[in-house]
Amino acid sequence: MKMNALPADTAELLALAEDIAALLDEKREVLELSIDLEALLRASIAAAAFAINTYLAALADRKSPEAKRHLPEAKRRCDHSIKQLRRRVSRTILQLRRYLKDQELKSVTQYDVARNR
Repeated sequence: MKMNALPADTAELLALAEDIAALLDEKREVLELSIDLEALLRASIAAAAFAINTYLAALADRKSPEAKRHLPEAKRRCDHSIKQLRRRVSRTILQLRRYLKDQELKSVTQYDVARNR
């Protein structure tokens, strides 16, 4: 993996997080879930997307002295936010397992969020 590359599964992680957030929105009343579970997940998605975009913008303009100066910190924050999103998705799936049948949950989680912890 290149030093400046994003983790290979970043796009899949973001897509999974969005799918789970949509599932939470759809099933909230049926499962009597608090809106906090969805809100925390959506906040983690937004934080990760912002950090990724910031890092990619600095990476795209590497020749600029200003971008060079901010690139290491942008990469660190990007990696941290992806790690935090992975944790949030894992926790949310664990909480959903208490409420959903295995088949319903399996249809959403065809992805291993436990790797790269």
